[in-house]
Amino acid sequence: MKLKHHFILSLCLAFTLNLSAQSTPKCGQRAYIDYLDHKYPGFKSASDKQFEMVKRKPADLTVRNPIYHIPVVFHIIYYSEKQNIADSVISRQLEILNQAYRNSHPQVNDTRDEFKPLAADAEIEFYLASKDPEGNPSNGITRTLSTEKYFGDIGILLGIFDIEQIERIKYTTQGGFDGWPSNEYLNVWVADMGFSFLGQDLFAILGLATPPRFPALPDNWPPGAIDGIKDGVIVQYQAIGDNNPNVSDLLDLTTKGRTLVHEVGHYLGLRHINGDESDCSGTDGIDDTPNMNFSEQGTECPTALINSCVDSLNDLPDMWENYMDYSNDKCQTLFTYGQVGHMRKVLKAQRDSLLLSNPSVILKTKMQIYPTIAQEDLYLYSSEEYTDYSIFDLTGNEVIRQKITSERISIRELIQGYYVIVATKRDGTLQQASFMKQ
Repeated sequence: MKLKHHFILSLCLAFTLNLSAQSTPKCGQRAYIDYLDHKYPGFKSASDKQFEMVKRKPADLTVRNPIYHIPVVFHIIYYSEKQNIADSVISRQLEILNQAYRNSHPQVNDTRDEFKPLAADAEIEFYLASKDPEGNPSNGITRTLSTEKYFGDIGILLGIFDIEQIERIKYTTQGGFDGWPSNEYLNVWVADMGFSFLGQDLFAILGLATPPRFPALPDNWPPGAIDGIKDGVIVQYQAIGDNNPNVSDLLDLTTKGRTLVHEVGHYLGLRHINGDESDCSGTDGIDDTPNMNFSEQGTECPTALINSCVDSLNDLPDMWENYMDYSNDKCQTLFTYGQVGHMRKVLKAQRDSLLLSNPSVILKTKMQIYPTIAQEDLYLYSSEEYTDYSIFDLTGNEVIRQKITSERISIRELIQGYYVIVATKRDGTLQQASFMKQ
């Protein structure tokens, strides 16, 4: 298996030669967690611990202002005009994404009565970036004519998923496109992740997403473990939007444009609600999503009363309406309050630079500190003049706030772990860097 040290925990597999939607799971997260735990013993427990740290941080689930706005850029990588999907399809996809995260889509009332009280407005909105990284006007869409027809690999038929083949989408030198800075934009690459076999065009995955990993990976990971893996989301081009003229290629597996909704959930720290287990032992770590067995991936919605994991007398049935289930996206209608609280905490703690990329908000950029692994002191290296700084732990808690009187910053009172330092310049803009306290 041509796997390096990859941090793709939300890899979503679709079909191989067997094109039956009932028999092949969309997502291979469980297999990758097992693989990574084997390669880096303790990875799973470290990831679970980090997830729980964020989960335990209190969240106000009734008042969550302000509304978070995330800038998005779609990179269309196409070999043929069929793959070069229209702006109108992208616009519709963005509308679907916003309706899902604001719980305002037309199918809200299709949610079963027992789950309607759990359906939450995430108060997260997405907008097409109006400026490129150089400050030039943009419509938030790039288009790259590629010499590569496919970015998938026939190895999927043999159970060998070569992530390096998929990663080519993110590199201009390999037929894809480099993308924009991932700390300022949510990059969505759209391409054909399929392959050809015996003259047939087959597809290997519907989508994949990198989970939150800033400012640091779990402490059992070696340096450079994610080299070459760019942050963002990839979606099969036929799965974008609900007005895509090519959607019939997917054999009714997805028709509502919610593949991206699901993948952005992973990007913001959510897991599949069954915990990627094939029995009732799996959990996503969110309290208000009922335990369930591996959901069927079908073209129709599951039976309304199915309850694969009965934990108590008043246990709820399987929540196949949830965006983080494996069910057909036409069945999916909700995120729960627990999931919303978790995504907002992760967004504020680990993807906050996206929020400050909003042109109407102060821009946060990178600053230089030394050393990045320290015991007692850090030093700021910049021609900029700073007024004060704050240091945050991985859960988003502010642990230090001080005026800046010199280039030296003491971290002696901190416990061991990873932190983010955010400094304010005299003009009011912010700069950030990450470090580890030994």
